[in-house]
Amino acid sequence: MGALNPRRRATSKTAREIAADMGLSERTITGLIAEPRADYEQRARQRRAPVIQLRLQGWTYREIAAQTGDTPAIVGRLLADAPPQRRMGRCRTATQH
Repeated sequence: MGALNPRRRATSKTAREIAADMGLSERTITGLIAEPRADYEQRARQRRAPVIQLRLQGWTYREIAAQTGDTPAIVGRLLADAPPQRRMGRCRTATQH
């Protein structure tokens, strides 16, 4: 269950800290501030799509990271979360760019 009026929030407190401050359970706080699952999954697919396309073109993790502004580790995580048939790429030589 997501929040009634979900917004992505930048907060310095964790759900556990907010729950302790308000005398509520951590699960209650998470339910109130959580982004609906469908929205999260759509946003994740949109973020993953260009990474997958570049990998399918044979780009390395470092090249993709430089292009997207992510780290190579984040690129690896995005590709690991992609369906297996979509994340396969071929290595290429530097002259193919």
